[in-house]
Order: sequence, then structure tokens, then C-alpha cells
Amino acid sequence: MQFTFTSLWELLGGLGLFLFGMFQMEEALKYLAGRSFKLFLKKHTEKKFEAILSGTVITAILQSSSLVMLMVLAFVGAGGMNFRNALSVSIGSNLGTTLDNWLVAYVGFKFNIEIIALPFIVIGVVIYILVEHHKKWQNASKLIIGFGLLLFGLSLMKNSATGLFQNFSFENYKHLPSLFFVFFGFCITAIIQSSSATMAILMSALYAGVIPFATAAYFVIGSELGGSIKIIIGSMNGIAEKKRMALGNFIFNIV
Repeated sequence: MQFTFTSLWELLGGLGLFLFGMFQMEEALKYLAGRSFKLFLKKHTEKKFEAILSGTVITAILQSSSLVMLMVLAFVGAGGMNFRNALSVSIGSNLGTTLDNWLVAYVGFKFNIEIIALPFIVIGVVIYILVEHHKKWQNASKLIIGFGLLLFGLSLMKNSATGLFQNFSFENYKHLPSLFFVFFGFCITAIIQSSSATMAILMSALYAGVIPFATAAYFVIGSELGGSIKIIIGSMNGIAEKKRMALGNFIFNIV
């Protein structure tokens, strides 16, 4: 199969749906359980191990390390959490955000996920229309729609990767230093602001046999660093503790 712009647009469209689905899920969860998670964070971050576990659990549920980290920055800025405990939450958050990558790896490439995704979208849209004046149910339907769009976007990326990259030869780029791929992964995630989306693209490329595993690993390292940019920007106008927190998270990702 030759390169076609149809495959390119399918990849970009899939990425757009993936990101939009994640955004819808994040917005819905912020409304449905935002206060509960804030109270949970504040209560269960007094000890380091408990703080790591709390960061892992909350991020695994919300699937947005940026959202959790921005909450933590707000607590630090308000004096409600010290630097060491905030950094412990950051470590847990970086672990928790990998859950959707495991789901993509185990579900996204072993099943026809469109069969799963489309019913979620249909059911979510029907609920959204029927509960027009109920804010809570509308957000619940957005959560369902977002999950369906996320899966459908992944399906489009997976299907397009084979057609788009089948004749791509990686041999011409093997001589490039590892730092180039780290930098490229950093740039992609810094632009789209979602390490999960970058991971989905990488997994699609691996699935299509486009890039070797070692190179994908360098991309992932860069992606993790790129995902830290939002936290650094969020700490710029804050107190010294917030800046230390953002720097600590960045250094943790480098290590």
C-alpha cells in the first residue's frame, strides 16, 4: 500500500478524536468528582508513601497527570501541602498516568475496538439528549462519549499507521543519535500536550513495524519530559515552593 493523504488525514483525525475524547473525560470528571479528589488529596498526602499511592490512584482514575499536578501546585501555592509531599504525589502521578497505555497495549491492538467504541458513543449521545436539563447526567454522558471517542480515535490511528508507513524505511535514520529521538518525542508532546496521545501514536507505529522498540523507548523519554512543560508554565507566577515542585517533577522525569 502506497502513501496516501487519506491515510495521513485518518491518522490526524484519529489523533484529534483521541485528544478530544480525553478532554471530554477530563472535563466531566472534574465536575463529577473534582471536589472529592481534592479532599482525598489533601487528606492522604501527609506521609510520603501515602502521597505516592494517592497520586497513583487519582491519576489512574482521572487519566490526566497534568490535572492532578495542577491541583498539587494549587495546594502548594496556598500553603496546604509541603514540597516533599507534593513531590511524592508527583511520583505517584507519573505512575498512574501509564494505566491508559497498558489498556491501549492490551486492548487496543488485540481486538476490533471500533465494535467497543461505537456503542459507547451512541449510548452517550442518547443519554446526553435525553437528560438535557440534568447537569450531573450530562457530564456522565460526556464521560461515556469521551471514552468512546478516545477508543475510536485510537482505532483510526491504528488502521492508518499500516497504510501510511508500510513503505517507510527506518534504515536511513538509524545513524541519528539517540538524543535526536528524545528531542523529537519532547517536541511532539510539548505541542499536543498529551503524553498518552504520543504513546498511542508510537504504539501504532510499533504495531505497523515502522520503528524498532529501542527507538520508541527514546521517544517515550522525550514524551515524558514534554508533558512536564505545562507544569513548569503553571508554576512560573507562583511562590518559590511551586517552582521547586515543578523543577522536581521535571528532574524526576529526566532520571
